[in-house]
Amino acid sequence: MGRRRVIAPVWRWPERRCEVGRLCLAFADGQGFAFEVGEDDGPEGNDTFGSWFRMMREAIGRAVKDTANAVVVRFGRLTEASTWETAKALHDGLLESHPICIDAGFEGNPGVEGGAWRPSDGGDDGLVHLRFARGTENLPLHVHEFSDRLLVVTSGRGIFHYLPDAGTAPEPQSVVVKAGDAVLFTRGVVHTFTAPICDLKLLSYHAPFFEFDDTRQFTVLQRQGASCFRWSLCRLASTIDVT
Repeated sequence: MGRRRVIAPVWRWPERRCEVGRLCLAFADGQGFAFEVGEDDGPEGNDTFGSWFRMMREAIGRAVKDTANAVVVRFGRLTEASTWETAKALHDGLLESHPICIDAGFEGNPGVEGGAWRPSDGGDDGLVHLRFARGTENLPLHVHEFSDRLLVVTSGRGIFHYLPDAGTAPEPQSVVVKAGDAVLFTRGVVHTFTAPICDLKLLSYHAPFFEFDDTRQFTVLQRQGASCFRWSLCRLASTIDVT
């Protein structure tokens, strides 16, 4: 079987563009769903950490509102127009300016590490540093039943696998993601990531946030036919060209 290249869709971008010097996220698809959110000065001035939380909250809020609370998956891009210049520089800057404890074995997988930031305003959400080591391909399909997620790839390249409808979809769909790509999905979406050729780093926003040992953090897909889905995922990943 030849290798199959998965190509991310060509997005119809919102008409309003991000101002120079601003950090923005833009989401769009071919069905009229389009919006852009950007950091603001906020009460703390040029506070990238606070701006990031405000931007994530607005993005999740817009997605839920615009889709009438349906289970959705949306793809977008981080506009690298801020003083950080790149998504990697932003991620590294947050780790340097706001140190956190990073643990290996995140979500029960030795190839994944994670650590969490909490907002300074006491909100119930959180921002999580994630790194998938090169060769990580065995994180099972799972679901976050109690929180919505917005992930931004900050370095590396990997594959996002998801089931548009866990009840009827015969196989996962897969999209190659790279630095600057964003994935927004609401609670209830079955998904996973793999990193077959290089490390994959992400900033993952959780709304709300649950501690990593909380049983509400995630649920591994457990239903009739789950082993078939895992086999399909492994077979699909082996055919995708991520170079």
